[in-house]
Amino acid sequence: MSLMVTAECLGCGACEIVCPTGAISQSDDFRVAYRVDPLLCNDCQDCIASCPVDALVTDDRFAVCNGHGCPLTSSRMRDWTCSEGVQRCPGCGAMMWRRPGDAESACPRCEWDMRVICPKVRRVSAMGA
Repeated sequence: MSLMVTAECLGCGACEIVCPTGAISQSDDFRVAYRVDPLLCNDCQDCIASCPVDALVTDDRFAVCNGHGCPLTSSRMRDWTCSEGVQRCPGCGAMMWRRPGDAESACPRCEWDMRVICPKVRRVSAMGA
């Protein structure tokens, strides 16, 4: 689902401080002080509780990490893990995944020739971002 910052944002930075993935950063957009990178947002919602003015809201354009639509929720991929945006394929931009027993993450598309993709990556690609 990811999150987005609304115009109510005071620019206090509390959300940026508590974000465990670094998904929240200062914005170049004059309308809001901060922005959320949907590919780094792991949907933990820690930032929502830290905001004194409730300026963070869900962005329903994006799927929930490890939720409906995520290939890793299928039973055959149950024990796989996702980098949740921290590692992305330099070639195609896909999320890096780690198979059970593997020490390193790899790109499911480029390294393993799989036809699956993270729904967040698909949405960002469709948006032209």
